Amino acid sequence: MKKFFTQPVGQLARQNCIGFIGCNLYLIGNGFGLYEGPEGINRIFNFAWAFTLLGIILGGYYLIEDQVPDYWKMATGILGAVIILGTLIEISFPEFRENGFAGMYFLWAFNTLTFALTTRGTGVFRPVYEYLSIFAFTFILIGSGAQLFFDYTLPESFQPLFGIGWIAMIIGLGVGSYVAWGDKMSLGTE
Repeated sequence: MKKFFTQPVGQLARQNCIGFIGCNLYLIGNGFGLYEGPEGINRIFNFAWAFTLLGIILGGYYLIEDQVPDYWKMATGILGAVIILGTLIEISFPEFRENGFAGMYFLWAFNTLTFALTTRGTGVFRPVYEYLSIFAFTFILIGSGAQLFFDYTLPESFQPLFGIGWIAMIIGLGVGSYVAWGDKMSLGTE
């Protein structure tokens, strides 16, 4: 158990990327009605989603530490805390279970979009993952911002677009981070 929790950050981040992709696949299938999971299981997957995202966010600083200022380390810790706290609020209170906790998604999308735009073209992430992340987090920013600031929920007809955006996020953030850590570890710069 100790070895798992004290492993190098690159290995931990890569494992969290795989968990993040798996949780998202389950949650997308459940969200689009492909199957109906028990509510308790859905909450466990939602928490696991947040926990794996926390690992990706915290590991993200170490992935690009030579590209950004030192205060980004604290900022990623704060964003990770927002994700965990927001998810706990989301799974604990019925009023947030249906539409989510818009403030958390907005902060996450805003910060991750900033992250993607700042690191764009540095060679840390491959271009396809950079563009998928920018596309995806723009969609999440628009959807959560509309709900947060204007109390407006986009019509059901937009759901397929957000589904495409969410899949782009899984590939851009989940697969992109996994590949970027693999590239960094293969260079021996972890």
